[in-house]
Amino acid sequence: MRPLNPYDPPAAGPYRLLARFDEDTYTRAYLGAEPGRSPVRVRILRSGHATDSTTRADFLRRVESASGLGGPYVAAVVGSDLDSPVPWAATERPFGPDLGGLVRAHGPLPIAALHSLALATAQGLAALHSAQHAHGTLTPENILLTSDRALLADPGLIPPVEVHDTARNVFDPPEGGSAPAGDVFAWAAVLCFAASGVEGPGGLDRLPLQLRGVVDACLRENADLRPSAVDLVSMLGGAASAAPWPPELVSVIETSAAAMRSALPAESAAPAPGSRGRFLAFTAGALALTLISGIGAAWGLDLLASPGGNTADDGSVAEEEAGLTDGAACLDGSAFPEPSEPITDLDAMQVEFSPDGDLLAIGSFNHGLTIWDWRAGEEFARPVEELNGIGPLAFVPDSCMIAASSLQENEDQEYRYRLTTIYDLPSGETTDHLGVQPDPRPDGSQEYWSVMDLAFSPEGRLMASSNHTGAGSNTASVQVIDLESGEPIATLGEGFIPEVAFLDETRLAVYTRSTIEIWDVESGEVLQTIRNITKLNFAVVPGQNQILFVRNDQLVLHDLDDNTVAATFSLDGYTDDPDEYVNHLGVDPGLGLVHFSWSLSTGNPDPENPGTDRRNETYGYLWDIETGENLLAEDDGFMPRPVAFHPEVIAAVNQDGNVNLIDPDTLEIIDVIQ
Repeated sequence: MRPLNPYDPPAAGPYRLLARFDEDTYTRAYLGAEPGRSPVRVRILRSGHATDSTTRADFLRRVESASGLGGPYVAAVVGSDLDSPVPWAATERPFGPDLGGLVRAHGPLPIAALHSLALATAQGLAALHSAQHAHGTLTPENILLTSDRALLADPGLIPPVEVHDTARNVFDPPEGGSAPAGDVFAWAAVLCFAASGVEGPGGLDRLPLQLRGVVDACLRENADLRPSAVDLVSMLGGAASAAPWPPELVSVIETSAAAMRSALPAESAAPAPGSRGRFLAFTAGALALTLISGIGAAWGLDLLASPGGNTADDGSVAEEEAGLTDGAACLDGSAFPEPSEPITDLDAMQVEFSPDGDLLAIGSFNHGLTIWDWRAGEEFARPVEELNGIGPLAFVPDSCMIAASSLQENEDQEYRYRLTTIYDLPSGETTDHLGVQPDPRPDGSQEYWSVMDLAFSPEGRLMASSNHTGAGSNTASVQVIDLESGEPIATLGEGFIPEVAFLDETRLAVYTRSTIEIWDVESGEVLQTIRNITKLNFAVVPGQNQILFVRNDQLVLHDLDDNTVAATFSLDGYTDDPDEYVNHLGVDPGLGLVHFSWSLSTGNPDPENPGTDRRNETYGYLWDIETGENLLAEDDGFMPRPVAFHPEVIAAVNQDGNVNLIDPDTLEIIDVIQ
């Protein structure tokens, strides 16, 4: 289980989303809660596939087929919205751990628990198969444990992998696909894992003899030779032979359930503005620990030390094995060459954390795009050595790709132009995006318009870029690109549009003519308009339908749901002088913080070196959203330039061009990148 990232939806129907379970090619699963009810697992069709008629129809068919199923050993579908632009379905998620997390944290189950586990899950499969419904993706994570039973989660909601699919895991049947015989193979492989801690069927020899023959028969290569789920129930002695969990396992499950219950909110309403993210941070972290490493006392050091128990040398559970890390991450490696020279004078301009939080990208005036392992304080990669000034910088959501802009020379025009390049860190591939451009001149020469801003949709499927099309131009200036195909899907707007930001996969916020407009991404239809905007800078609030902008001497937090002002923050000392400009505006709802910083030019900027800001006077504000207090009222030089928020730290460019890593609770500097 992972914390939500800023682009995850905050809710699905009545369910508030608290953490992310897993994802596949087409869907994502979340932990959801509703006041006074047990938690649920919410599976949402990824928005990039919600408009694909084939994928959407398949998801709807799976949900409709699973509706009405249930019983003591199958997690029932308890809610859905199949007509929503992004369909979703919710299934039971009782209090307690899943089998995968429990075994990886504490080692194999006690032998006395294996028969009960086998019989409960076999009965769940028999109920599904009797209704002509296969599970299709049975893994340890899809078996949930309560104090008195085990039950199957996500029955048939996830498309199974095919035999040729490289995404197959060790619990999938060799023939692939979704059929009752494949469920039987997966059931046997899961039991081997429960008995040994070894992934897949390799732990057969750790099963007790009374189970080994049954399980071995289910692992046959020829699907026709495997017993049916109904046969399994009979071979295991029938329902009457089920025994309760051994006391040591009950204790672990109940400890997990209690911790999970205490970590859930008492009500599903959004936290009060300015809660500083205490609830969100606690929920995500507590649930990850609750469901995996915080399961309670183990049932014997011999089990923890057994093969597949995944314990460290000191007897503790290794963090990765406990599920607290999540497979491949951006720190796994970069294909870009090693930096040609060490950092000597950073002169940072922008900062941005990677979606997984492990990397910090710094746009450096002197050294280009530098990527850092910020915890180690070491430069990780330098995809490009020169950016030539300030331009947009952003990671593609749910990826290790980062977009940055740089100035380029063109022999057909006197001034340089800015283009966007996406750098894929694992592969080392680069892709240039020019955005909207004019037609070639009659003589064949080409003028290029500069990219002014860019934004990615929350799913990382779309990129919007706005270009400076020239003073007084009525030419369309915003282009929306499908990143998978690289093709534009829409060209929108006209004239000067310096700022763009996605609210979701279908709505784009833009600044134009002292207003902020909300556009339909494909048609360009104006859905909402906010007027009397006095600075072109604005920010959307991640995961919420809100926008932050400047109006006269106030920073305004505007709620788009009811078109009202949710909060205001006084910009004392900010006079909007012609020589003043905003260098950052941002909000982190998890931390409950709003940041605003601005610069006062102290002289004519060097047209050849427009990026550096440290020669100017700079000032910063940081508000607690709940109280409205400016936390930097006594020191407006502490965060005077752009910042990036992370649950553990705030990365803040300081006046000298170095990057302070700041504790978000105490506002103390804990490290400096320079």
